[in-house]
Amino acid sequence: MKLLKNYFTVFFICVFISFLAKLIFAFYGFTDLEASKKLYAVFYGYKFDFAISAMIAFLTLFSDFNKKLLVGFSLFLILSLFCFLIGDIMYFSDASRHISYEIKEALRESKGLFGTALQEYLDLMVIGLVGVVVLGFVAFKLFNYHLNAVTFSKSYIPTKFFLIAVSVFFIRGMFQHIPLDPWHAYRVGDPKLAMISLNGAYNAVFQNIRNQGDIKISPKYSVDNELQSVKSLYSASQTLAIPHLEKPNVVFFFLESWGGAFLKDYGGEYDTTPKFSEILKKSIRPKAMMANGHRTVEGIFSTLTSFQNPLGNSVARTSLQSFEYTSFVDLLKKQHYSSAFFQGSNSGTAAGSLAQNLGFEQSYGRHDIKNRRYEENHWGVHDPDLYNFVFEKVTEMQKPFVIGINGATTHDDVVPESYPKVHFTDDEVFNDRLNTFHLSDEATYDFIQKVEKIYPNTIFVILADHTARVPNDTNFHNYLIPFAIYSPKLEPKYIDEFMSQRDIAPTLTDLVLGDYHKIAPEFSGKSLLRDDNFFADYYHNGILGVVKNKIAIEMIGNQITCFDVSDFNLNKVACPENTAEITNQVKSFTNIQQELLFKGKTKSFSTFR
Repeated sequence: MKLLKNYFTVFFICVFISFLAKLIFAFYGFTDLEASKKLYAVFYGYKFDFAISAMIAFLTLFSDFNKKLLVGFSLFLILSLFCFLIGDIMYFSDASRHISYEIKEALRESKGLFGTALQEYLDLMVIGLVGVVVLGFVAFKLFNYHLNAVTFSKSYIPTKFFLIAVSVFFIRGMFQHIPLDPWHAYRVGDPKLAMISLNGAYNAVFQNIRNQGDIKISPKYSVDNELQSVKSLYSASQTLAIPHLEKPNVVFFFLESWGGAFLKDYGGEYDTTPKFSEILKKSIRPKAMMANGHRTVEGIFSTLTSFQNPLGNSVARTSLQSFEYTSFVDLLKKQHYSSAFFQGSNSGTAAGSLAQNLGFEQSYGRHDIKNRRYEENHWGVHDPDLYNFVFEKVTEMQKPFVIGINGATTHDDVVPESYPKVHFTDDEVFNDRLNTFHLSDEATYDFIQKVEKIYPNTIFVILADHTARVPNDTNFHNYLIPFAIYSPKLEPKYIDEFMSQRDIAPTLTDLVLGDYHKIAPEFSGKSLLRDDNFFADYYHNGILGVVKNKIAIEMIGNQITCFDVSDFNLNKVACPENTAEITNQVKSFTNIQQELLFKGKTKSFSTFR
């Protein structure tokens, strides 16, 4: 009986902690939902809470011969669960998805994560600290009273086997014939409610243990005439007079977290980036761009390879990173370009590793930057100091060169103390956030001016790697980003369409190397200078979306919702007559992209165009 009592004491305390954390999550992060729906979602996902609780209770079975060890180990496990769930709430607020493979990056970026938590989520930090103290005190009293050391007897082994069976029962999702997959959360019928119902700790364990630290392909969408449907997305190449520069330098700005919702050019309320607005008018640019992911590594991958990321995930530091991809940087290296990737944060992150995997020869980070004007923020050096370092390195590099830059100023919500802040709003925290964009905008513009003065034959590719903490928390705005191709040697051109990050490599190939249809036919994107029939896809927490002809179409299961986004706002409208065709095309496209990606056969996409 002691063994059973020990197990279920820990089990039910973990269940309580899971419900408590999910209630905090629901009422902290989903202010637009009715309280009754939030409560329903919290309890709807009880199977996930039972599963993680069973895992923790099972672990305590290894320390049941010593009461002090049993109490101490159980206390450590339940407090670790609470801390992880609170941390997951912060991560979700930043990235709009639960922690999965990113947990492997946590130790490498612990300083930045902790600093951001203090800066952005002080209220959650206080709740977490108070919760740890209160839960720790109450749990210690309960454990000290209810947990007892067991002695070996004839009933010990049968009871252990029984509790192992009970653990398996809960971990498999109780009465069902298949293991409990996080995807089951979407059965609640609403993506936001699904995120509330899913236990963040269980999701992380499932993704990293069951998948052996790797990622698995998502289930295929049900479609009709898959091959023909994909081919219909691609019309014949147009014979156009496309500007061609003779071996220009290429500079990629992967502007950290520059969500379009923060910029006035894309529907933002405040003029935070006036210098970018100035450049935009002189650039080749679409109406806007849709990001293909929610992490820097995901933006880099789609930009350089013109391919989808794993849905809701990244190839970085998974088995997929070892596959061979056609990268725009590699295409330039074949033309004897030198290359380097620069970060304001640590160079050893997944972004730096993936950038080198996709062709950049050198990778530099915060520790390489010695000469600084400003103090660091929580993630690294501020953009002016990063750009000064990049400029020094560029002057030493062999010409022509291709470089990628990912700053750290807009990774945080603080500007240097000596920086003269602009007053955008009376909301002090949000005003600080907006000022990081203003500082980054000025630094980027100054760097462009310095480089083009010395190297006028340079193409500047300006885009965001992804978004973060956008003021309009919709699926569409979570992927809306700026984009411009600027060079003093190129005539401005505006394309009144939404484009995808996958369209960047084909466009640049046309500009720098020649017809991308011949050079890299495996690219899945389109060239702004040659093609038509653009479609910009995105994937967000189970929702597959596409923007085509300024209509955003979002799909989850058989539920389809359409929005007019011509003014960058979500204006719900009746779906166009050809919606069924479009949704079938995008689902078919996603099926094929994901299958080729996970098989390491991305170069075979040329046969589907």
